[in-house]
Formats: sequence, C-alpha cells, structure tokens
Amino acid sequence: MRHAKFRGSAAAAAALMIFATMSAPADAADVLAPPQPSRPANPGGIPDHFVGLSIEWSLIEQYMGPNAQPTFANLLANLGTGVLRIGGSSQDQTPFDPAAPNTNRVITPEDLTAIRSTLDRVNGGSDPGRTPKWGVVLGTALAPATTTRPWIGPVHAKSFTTQGVQPAFAGAEDYVAGIELGNEPDLTYRSDVAPYLARFREYADADVTGPFMPITPATSEPISPWQAIADRSVPTRFFWNWGEVLDSTAGASRDAEGPLGAWAADHFYPLARTCTNDQYRCPTIERLLSEERVDNFAYQVYTHATEAARHGLGYRMEEFNTAAGRGAPGVSDVAASAVWALDAMFQAACPQTPDQPGVNAECRTGAVGVNFHNAEVRAFYFPEEGNGYYNAIKFDPSPEAGAPTAAPEYYALLLFAQLAQGSNRVRPLDLSEFAPADSHISGWQVDQRDNHRLFLMNKDSGPVTLTVPAPGARYTVNRMTPYDPTGAARTLDAPSVRIDGQQVAADGTWPGFQPTTELTHAGQLTVQLAPGETVVLTRQSEG
Repeated sequence: MRHAKFRGSAAAAAALMIFATMSAPADAADVLAPPQPSRPANPGGIPDHFVGLSIEWSLIEQYMGPNAQPTFANLLANLGTGVLRIGGSSQDQTPFDPAAPNTNRVITPEDLTAIRSTLDRVNGGSDPGRTPKWGVVLGTALAPATTTRPWIGPVHAKSFTTQGVQPAFAGAEDYVAGIELGNEPDLTYRSDVAPYLARFREYADADVTGPFMPITPATSEPISPWQAIADRSVPTRFFWNWGEVLDSTAGASRDAEGPLGAWAADHFYPLARTCTNDQYRCPTIERLLSEERVDNFAYQVYTHATEAARHGLGYRMEEFNTAAGRGAPGVSDVAASAVWALDAMFQAACPQTPDQPGVNAECRTGAVGVNFHNAEVRAFYFPEEGNGYYNAIKFDPSPEAGAPTAAPEYYALLLFAQLAQGSNRVRPLDLSEFAPADSHISGWQVDQRDNHRLFLMNKDSGPVTLTVPAPGARYTVNRMTPYDPTGAARTLDAPSVRIDGQQVAADGTWPGFQPTTELTHAGQLTVQLAPGETVVLTRQSEG
C-alpha cells in the first residue's frame, strides 16, 4: 500500500511545521499561532457532539433494557458528548404502536422511555437551559407502504411523534436532536426521487414531526470507486439528487432546528459482507485500510457536505461502518477496524476530496458528526443470534440482555472523543519527509484549547519508525494498540484493542489514560509504531 498523505497542497506540506513552530511569537501569522479559546469549533475544527452511535429499533432492550442500561450509559458517558441515533432499516419495518405489548418487533412507549432514562443517566437529568451532553435522533418510517406494511404513512409518523416521542421526552425536549424520516430512500424508492419527494411533502403537510426537526435524506450510495460515481458510469441512486432533495426538504429542517443544529444525513460503507457479483465490494483488511477507500469516503463527504452547506445545513454521517450487511468477520471485528474508524472520523471532519487536491486544506468543509452503526448479525428481531461483526459496542445476546461490552471500534471512538473532539483546529499532515517511502501512515494535527496534538496511525502490517520535528522538551504519548489475548501476536487481525494498556471495565467505566512521557533530542522526536498502532503526541508546556 502506498504512503498515505495529503496530496497537492502547500498548506498540508506545512501542516507538520505548525506542530514544530507552536511556540511562534504572538505577532506571527495566524496559521502558526496557538489556538485561542474564542476560535469557533467549526469550520476548521471538530465540534462537540461529533462522535455517535447508531442502533436499530429492534435492539432497544439489548442496549437500554434494565440490565443493560447502566453499563451502556457509562460507555456513552466515557465519550463526553455525542449523538445517539435510533434507526436504520428497522425504522421502515418496525411499527410504532402505543398499545402493543413491548417486544422487539414493535416500537412502544416503553422503548422511548428507556431511551429517555438512558440519556437522563448520561446527561445528569434534563435542564432546558443547557445543551445536553448526548442528544438523540429518532427514526420513523417514510418508505412506500406495502401489503405487509400498510401502516406506513403520515398518520403513523404523527402518532409516533405525538403519542410516543412527546410524552416520553416531556421536560427533556432538548434531548431530541431531530426525527429522521425514512432510511435510505434511494433504495426504498428504487432510485426514483419524484415519488420520494411527493411522499415527503405529504409528511410535511401533515406536520408529522411537530416541534422537532425533520432529518433527511439519509441516503446510502453504491460501493464503487469515486471515479465511477463522478463520471456516472455506475448507478448512483440519489448521489447527484442531493441538491434537488434538499431544495424540497432543507427549509423544514432549518425552521425547526434542534438544540444541536440542523443537518442533512448520509450513509457510507466502504465494503460489503456479500460480494458474489462484484469483487470490488469484497471485504479484506487491506482493502479497508487502502487509500482508495479513504478517497471514496472523502469524495462523498466533501460533495454532500458542500451541498448541505449550500442549503444552510450541516452534514452528518448518521450511519456508517466497515462493511454493509452487518460487517465482515476477520475485518470488522478486529483491530484493523479501530484504525480505520479513527482515520475515518478525521476524514469526515476534514475530507480531502481526491478530485480537487488541496481544495479543503483549511478544513472548512466537513461533517458535524458520525454515527457508527450497530445491528444484529443476521436479521432484525433475532438478537439471540449475536452481534453484527461491526458493532462498536456488543450487546449481550442472552435472554437476560445484560451488560454490553466495548469492541475494537469503541476504543477509536474513545480516543477521538477524549483527545480530538471539541478541537479548535484540525489539519491533515503530509508525512512523506518523515516516514519510509513504502509505509502507510496517516497523520492529523489538532489544536484543542491549550493542547497541541499529533495523531499518527500505522495502517501497515509491519512496524514503522519516523522522526518528526518537535519543539519543547517533553511530550506525553498515548497508544492505541492491537491486543491479542491468545498470545499469538496478531496485529491488524487481533481481536481486541487497548489504549495505554487499559481496557474498559466490566461496568462500562473507563479507568483513564496512562500516557508515557518522551523527551525530545535536538528538536526532534523519534516515534516507533507497531503494526496497526496509533500514537498520539501531546506537547507539554514548559511550565
């Protein structure tokens, strides 16, 4: 795999030097100045509430039932602030019924109450004057009605809001970031945008979301090279219809903007578990970590984030993960998925679109957040069969639905949430002068309040050593490292991950980071990265 770097931009080539000159005098150019507290979080930074999880309606009991909720709440709290999305394909298949017994085949008031009480735990209770630490997106159906699902329509959606959401979140309306109308309408409407928009107008006329913000369009594009999407040589579903869709829907979102802002939603998967007729979709670790798949993701994020901004909206990747079809064993459930997830979050915040090298050097365009999807391994309503391979948090499939546990991707979320989220400034790094030519290193710099950090991710299957400019005397070093409890020394394919040698406790609490301290020599710092390892360097003040 070729060396990963930000291509074709003098600003990016200088980005590493920002890290090397952070002690520049106060009258130096702004690009070299330390971040100021008044600097806006966006554009150019990573906002609070960036991280998130997406969970199917069919799994409320597994994550937020009485036995699971305390641990799940702790796992959310570890991340600080974020957005929980409840939806996915299940939102177009699972009816809301205020009078039905509470099973995982129906959405009931009990489900909504469980979500509310989970957020109460995380947020410390509701406070109308305070932005909640965690908000929630609640999905309801907007797919075409069928003989097996005749209940789908504006009446059902309005009942979901008025008889479900509003009573459950009374006094905590600020928890609700928005109500998502439909899941992947490009698929449910068979790539035909006209009936989809006609249906949306019916929902809008019926005021189905009430006081809450409607979120659209939640589209998912084909797993194809970005070049094929750009020249439209593959079916593109709604990819190029975003402008038309937002022309019709963005006003409703802006008018009812939620406490965390207004955004348009998107989905992305770089691979798929099933790939019989299209080898490009086939999941492997090498493909997952390839620069080609990074380019595909960046192209979609930049294109759609630009369109959303043109309509006065933010852009959120509300559902994504390693492989469509609930993940792939040996790819989605191993340490490689954590490396991919961490780099993907940076790329979402600051997409380096391959068709216009350098156009987003200042990170002015990007997502306001991401949600890693979690589902059952095979089909809705069968949690006893186990977890989707890509689940960042694994639920207990037993009838007790006990404490969930952290999977590899969760550690990427934790590292990003604690050390990058809320940053004033983020920049991609060109490491070509500092890393071996045949290595595959991704680098990002963030300025977060008074901290200046460098993230270095080794996507190679072998160790890499590089020496970077490093002013000052000392740095703290955090490491996210593959962990193989069997002792077989697996790396990218290791079944687990640790940060600073630490793991999440059984009750979901995080024991805290345990960084080491490294001293510089002659203004440089030599960094050794094991296969699949991420190193975070934080400069320590001289005081």
